[in-house]
Amino acid sequence: MLDASRRRFLLAAALIGLSPASASWGQNAAAAKYSDDVVKKAEQILKEAGLRRNGKSYSAINTTGVSRALSGLSRQRRQLGLVYKDWKTANGQLAALQQQLKRLNVQDGELNLQLARVAGIDVSADNRIVALINAGRIKSKLITGQIEEARKMVAAKRDSLGQSEAAYADMVMAIRKDFDAVGKNLSNSLVVPQVKIALGVMQRNFDMPAPAEITSISVLSPLEKRIAKVEQEVFSELIPLEVRNGGSLFIDVVVGNKTMRMVVDSGATLVTLPADKAAELGIQVPADAPELRLVMANGSEIAAKAVILPRVRIGEFEAHNVRAAILHASANGAEPLLGMSYLGNFKFEINTSDKTLKMLRVAAE
Repeated sequence: MLDASRRRFLLAAALIGLSPASASWGQNAAAAKYSDDVVKKAEQILKEAGLRRNGKSYSAINTTGVSRALSGLSRQRRQLGLVYKDWKTANGQLAALQQQLKRLNVQDGELNLQLARVAGIDVSADNRIVALINAGRIKSKLITGQIEEARKMVAAKRDSLGQSEAAYADMVMAIRKDFDAVGKNLSNSLVVPQVKIALGVMQRNFDMPAPAEITSISVLSPLEKRIAKVEQEVFSELIPLEVRNGGSLFIDVVVGNKTMRMVVDSGATLVTLPADKAAELGIQVPADAPELRLVMANGSEIAAKAVILPRVRIGEFEAHNVRAAILHASANGAEPLLGMSYLGNFKFEINTSDKTLKMLRVAAE
């Protein structure tokens, strides 16, 4: 009569398509090994299931496409880094021009004070200061034009970066989808009786882990870690918008460390705040802040002051040194607008049907 170990041994051989004569059985059942024929048959079954034995562990066979895509992603990542560097350089050039214009404006103010002191007293000094003022204003006008061109360049670079970020994110999502498909197929294979028995053969002959310990997660873990590391570089968020005031789409925006509800407006060049809302946020408008004339939605014009907001954030999407316009007190009834001076820092999409704002960025540094 056959004992339990012997029955399991013969059952394994039968289920993987071999006759009892093909399997070897030693005197010591606990130490018995399956024959080479049984091992070869087991290896074939595992191969068809997408598994390969490597030393004391298993690896998945059908991951070549995913691994190749990850290698291609590295090249795409380097290209994205170059595009990001190009955008950052353009931003730096714009900031340098803006700083230069600020110094010239300060200089203009100081020269006008000097002119007031010598007016009617020292003609020579008067003429010299006037000449310096005129030269400074000519230079300011020139730099103002350069700033406008630099802003256009930064916008174009940002658009190019957004396209590169979107392409990179699409590749990452495609890799994850293919990887999940491999994992699902492997999980389905691991519950097939013949596969379980083939794993048992490998356990007996090569001291491999028990069949119950083999899962798609354990087999695919090294590849999963590589993909997870890449996914950490991609930030994507779908943010719900609130509809108010005749269809305007509102969102919570953190300015500095305070939150304010703003209208998402990709048609607005700047983040725009009424004076009373700016005061609520603790924004101070310098006396010498540049003056602006803004065209409102109804076609009217209103005076405003240009300021720089050190930090503006929605969720995980933070931008620094954001240009903003603080409206004259006569417009205190206007809604705050989240314009392109913030939105343009990211790849974004406003879905008016679903009332959502989709934002994307890739950690390119």
